[in-house]
Amino acid sequence: MVNSEASKFTMALLKADSEDEVIKILKEHGYWDDTKVWRLFGDREGSFATIGNQQSRPEAALTEKIINSIDARLMSECMERGIDPTSANAPKNIHEAVAVFFENKGIYNGFGGTLHEWDDRRRREVSEGITVALTGTRKNPSVTIADTGEGQTPNMMPDTFLSIDKQNKLRIPFVQGKFNMGGTGVLGFCGQDRFQLIITKRNPKIIRAMKENDESGEFWGVTLVRRESPMEEVKNSIYTYLAPEGANETPRGGKTLRFKTASLPLMPYRNEAYAREIEYGSIIKLYNYDMKGFASHACMKDGLLYRLEAMLPEPAVPIRIHECRDFRGHAGSFDTTLSGLIVRLEDNKAENLEEGFPDSNAIEISGQKMIVRIYAFKKGKAETYRTNEGIIFIVNGQTHGIIPKTIFSRQSVKMGSIADSLLVLVDCSSMSYRAREDLFMNSRDRLRGGEFRKELEKHLEEMLHQHPGLRELSERRKNDEIASRLEESKPLEDILKNILKSSPSLESLFLTGRRLPKPHKSSGGENEGEKGGNGDDNIFVGKEHPSFFRFKKRPNSDILRKECEVGRRCRLDFETDVRNDYFIRNVNRGRYILEILEQDRRHKELNEIFTLHNGYAHLSIDIPEEIDVGDGMTIQLTVTDDVILTPFVNIAILLIKTNIERPGGRGTKNGRGGGEGEEDSFIGIELPRIIPVKESDWNEHKFDQYSACKIVQDFTTQEENKDSYRFYINVDNKYLRTDMKYNHGSPKLLEAKYIYGNVLIGLGLIKDYRDREKKKENDSADEISVEDYVFQTTKALSAFILPMINTLGSLSEEEITPPGHIGDEQ
Repeated sequence: MVNSEASKFTMALLKADSEDEVIKILKEHGYWDDTKVWRLFGDREGSFATIGNQQSRPEAALTEKIINSIDARLMSECMERGIDPTSANAPKNIHEAVAVFFENKGIYNGFGGTLHEWDDRRRREVSEGITVALTGTRKNPSVTIADTGEGQTPNMMPDTFLSIDKQNKLRIPFVQGKFNMGGTGVLGFCGQDRFQLIITKRNPKIIRAMKENDESGEFWGVTLVRRESPMEEVKNSIYTYLAPEGANETPRGGKTLRFKTASLPLMPYRNEAYAREIEYGSIIKLYNYDMKGFASHACMKDGLLYRLEAMLPEPAVPIRIHECRDFRGHAGSFDTTLSGLIVRLEDNKAENLEEGFPDSNAIEISGQKMIVRIYAFKKGKAETYRTNEGIIFIVNGQTHGIIPKTIFSRQSVKMGSIADSLLVLVDCSSMSYRAREDLFMNSRDRLRGGEFRKELEKHLEEMLHQHPGLRELSERRKNDEIASRLEESKPLEDILKNILKSSPSLESLFLTGRRLPKPHKSSGGENEGEKGGNGDDNIFVGKEHPSFFRFKKRPNSDILRKECEVGRRCRLDFETDVRNDYFIRNVNRGRYILEILEQDRRHKELNEIFTLHNGYAHLSIDIPEEIDVGDGMTIQLTVTDDVILTPFVNIAILLIKTNIERPGGRGTKNGRGGGEGEEDSFIGIELPRIIPVKESDWNEHKFDQYSACKIVQDFTTQEENKDSYRFYINVDNKYLRTDMKYNHGSPKLLEAKYIYGNVLIGLGLIKDYRDREKKKENDSADEISVEDYVFQTTKALSAFILPMINTLGSLSEEEITPPGHIGDEQ
């Protein structure tokens, strides 16, 4: 092709929005059926195995493409300055790169380099350098990612965009792309033929600054990736890319198309997809991309923007999202800036988050330290920030794995009552590369199994279970909700108790607990009084920097002696006057160092949980099982930052004693878990509160006409080995109302039977769930929660409850066919 033909061909492919259009253009130019012009992706036939074994979700795969654009922007800024990205002069991490290249900080002091500190105007301005545009139809859209980053020369493309397993970024510390899959995970979600268009040109400033010698440096390079069906001698499909230049001289493909032009209209402006001219950079177009579940307007709640925010909680630089499909009548904006979930949470913190959140938390396991942010939303506010995510694991701003919100309902956490209001972000950026490999899949969208993950989940469960702010919030929410219904629910619970007592088997299984006392006004937890609680009248207000950080109730001593049991966790409590976000904020962040002081350090690493909330800090450490009873261990906690002159130092002398077995299984390892020998006993459950729900309240409980029963687990401090639940029964269920209308019995009696039938079924389902949970040895993070288990099962049974009770209850002995003859012919 001559220069002008190649340019027209490129723009025709760019403006095509379906695979059929692309195939038509290729056939018109004689490329579609000519295998000689199609070069093997990665120059190998086995590329399908690598490309097909990556991200499991389309939004995760798309995120990798955006990460590549972010990397390209950072690399461009670095090399424009004549700095070799692999040299000692290059930034050491992403935050430093952003601070130096985009915030003009000559010297990086460890703070800054985050979008939260930028104003809206600055975010908007920088976001124009990376854009994502949706074109085509609503149901089968195409996605175009464009950036004004480093770009590539046509000669570089086989070793960059079109390569697999080449170590292009492995030694560059301030970029994300390490595994060099080239973002090929998206191909599995592109239509039937897996088309991907690539257009790129090298930044001329880089060519000059880095003294690059490449004869194709002034050219735009263009190619199209496709999937070819397997031939007889090949088991799998193969991926190839268009490379017609000099194709007759090689068995399979030559060089990519190239042409010269000063600029091309490759970037969007508002809702016009290809309106803004750029002189260099790269664009990727994905045809008929699978966006089921988020194919609505890109800037709306259930669109692409919100999905990408969850996958990129803290991007290095902002991205501009453009909706260019036909959404006539849409009153909102067609373009918006994506700055990440964390920025949106921080910008709207006052109106969406509970007082005191997020707060400072940390976990250290086997020497790997992770910062934990806990977000507790006000009621009904979480839905605009997450869907099913409970805990999100982040590395350098990108989500690498997720645990669903069902974790909050686990028996070891007991925060089911506020599960819909919680989101936890775990920053794993400081972990070693080896530890990351043990925790995350190479696809960077899900967690691995293994001992490290199990240990991490166990520590997260303990942190959430013991968190004072979450305990107080759970108790306050429960009391606020049931206080007005207490008297009307008490008769229902008394009748339930009589029903359970009437059956020896039910009594032995369920009546191991007692009824909860009348809800009391929340005391605000331990933080009330001197420090202030979460109540409206006494809100804790921390200082920017601490004036003290000391052992709790020991203002005149920085040395504490404490007995700790071997194989269990030892908890140390501190008091301070610093703000909750002291250890997680980006500016003047606090630091703490925990170390063992003995000369002979047999235990160089301590597994720990650290929380700071409303003036109190809690440090929980594992006492190694191999340590001898009677030995001592001295640890030191040092708290400091870049402003305070003298660090706060607290020393604890731990005296190790024998593990004491406690009733109810409380003497197990790490102080958690149940005992043995009670195979046929229920875990222990308080008599549940029963709350009838009318149709007017369906939305609040996510009921419909077929829903029957919803349970909510309450956190209770009365006895740790007992559960407390509220049962919400849909008394306007369609089947119940139908039976009440046409049945000759008392409607009130039918409603009561329906209520107690659901409660008994629910209790049985809880017992079954907890029994299986105790026996299960492998991970259960992705399974259904006990709340959903009860909700779905009772919904399925709702049509049969009253017929079962009424019909079976009225059967006489004469009417019963012997079991052995059921179904036999007479």
